[in-house]
Amino acid sequence: MRQYSLHPIHRYTLQLAAALALTAASAVTAGAYPPAPPLHSYLRAIEQPTLAAAMKTMPDKAGGDTVTVGEIEIGSIWTRAMLPGQPVGGGYFSITNNGKSADRLLSISSPDAGHAEIHSMVMKDNVMVMRPVEGGLEIPAGETVELTPGHFHLMFMDVKKPFRKGDTVPVTLEFEKAGKVEINMPVGAANAKGAPESMDHSTDHMKMD
Repeated sequence: MRQYSLHPIHRYTLQLAAALALTAASAVTAGAYPPAPPLHSYLRAIEQPTLAAAMKTMPDKAGGDTVTVGEIEIGSIWTRAMLPGQPVGGGYFSITNNGKSADRLLSISSPDAGHAEIHSMVMKDNVMVMRPVEGGLEIPAGETVELTPGHFHLMFMDVKKPFRKGDTVPVTLEFEKAGKVEINMPVGAANAKGAPESMDHSTDHMKMD
C-alpha cells in the first residue's frame, strides 16, 4: 500500500486547527464564557414607578378583568347578546374611585354602535322610566358605582351588527379627571345576569390612552 506524507505546511495547519478547537472546547467547559445575567438583574434596571404603573393596568384574573386609569378602577365588565329585531344593546360594569375627589364618567362611544349613552332607570308614578344621565355619571371619592340591568347602564343605539354570544364589544369611556380608557365588553347569553366570571368567558387585553 502506498503511503503519502503531508507537506510540513499542511501538517502545521492541521495541528494549529486541532489546537484551536481543543482550546475553544476547554474554554466552554471551564466556564470561560460567563452565563447570561439572571432575569432579576434586568428587572432591577427598570424604574420602580414605571414597572408599578405598567403592572397596575394588567387584568386581575382572580376577580374578573379590571382596568385602571388614574384613580379609577373598572371591573365586572359585560354585555348581553341581542335578540333578533332588538334595536338597542346594554352594557354593564362597576366603577371604583380610589381617589380623594369625585370624578365623572362624561361619555361613551363604540365603533360597533352609531350612538351610545349613559342611562338611568327610575320609578316615576309607579312606572319605570329610562332616561339619559345629564352631565355625566358622578363617581364619588372612595365609592363604587355599579352599572347593572335595571339601574345605571350603557345604552348602545344604531348597532351595526347585533351582539352575539362569545364576541366582544370595544368601548371607549371618557372621565372628567382620569381621561379616556378603552375596554372590551365580553358578550354573554341574552339572558345573562352577571359578569364574565359567571358567564365562563374571558376578556381580551385592555388598554389605556
